[in-house]
Amino acid sequence: MAAPAARPFTSRLRNLVAFVAIVWGVATTFVAFDMVALSGVDLVLSRPTLFGDLALSRTVTESTACEVRPGETTERRTPNVDAGEARMGAWLLGVSLGRDALLRQYAGAKVQALDQLGAGRSALADRLGVPAPAVFRVEQMANANIEFVAFVEQDSGLTAHRLAVTSSPRACELFKLGAFWGYSEMIRPALPGERAVFAMEIRHHALRAEVPEPLWGPMLQRVPADAKSDDVITQMTALTDGMTTYLSDPAATQPKDPR
Repeated sequence: MAAPAARPFTSRLRNLVAFVAIVWGVATTFVAFDMVALSGVDLVLSRPTLFGDLALSRTVTESTACEVRPGETTERRTPNVDAGEARMGAWLLGVSLGRDALLRQYAGAKVQALDQLGAGRSALADRLGVPAPAVFRVEQMANANIEFVAFVEQDSGLTAHRLAVTSSPRACELFKLGAFWGYSEMIRPALPGERAVFAMEIRHHALRAEVPEPLWGPMLQRVPADAKSDDVITQMTALTDGMTTYLSDPAATQPKDPR
């Protein structure tokens, strides 16, 4: 069946992220949760090149969501989306999922913003020819971060795996990267003096997606303890925009696609 006529892909992506200012407005009202880290764990996080994936759970390192099994490689790509569009779309789909997951944990989250996020994800997932990501609903607030890692890596809705099959394993990794990024960027303004919540997960998937380190490296660095939330928001906006711009450039991304 021929795909229905649609607005240009870039227009759809702009609509997906156009309301980010609304979301940031909600983010600045968050009450930060306590972050207690052992000195040994902090050492691992501060030396990612030396310790590699030591700080990651098996849920991350043993995930098979991005593996394409024998017999699946013959499935066609989505006919109206090229490889570059799929990579950028996968990233933005993940970012939207991560933002939504964090926002839903707080009573102050605006229903309108959540509705817009959901509608944008559904439209983009349909464009990419994959199932829309399931909504993350935390069971125990104290374990929210752990639950989100399992939610992304176990991929019960098969969004990540379908991206791997219909586009490339790299698109799958970019989706996961976006999910951890979107969650982290929302809470980061409320955590001065800390690294991104999912710093090591971001590093893991960024490396697997072959994204240049300068684009995501700052997420592994601590925010200055005296940083103002507005300044952190400005930095995060620039980092997210930089990643999106990189992925939208076919010249920068096409040579690295393994397929």
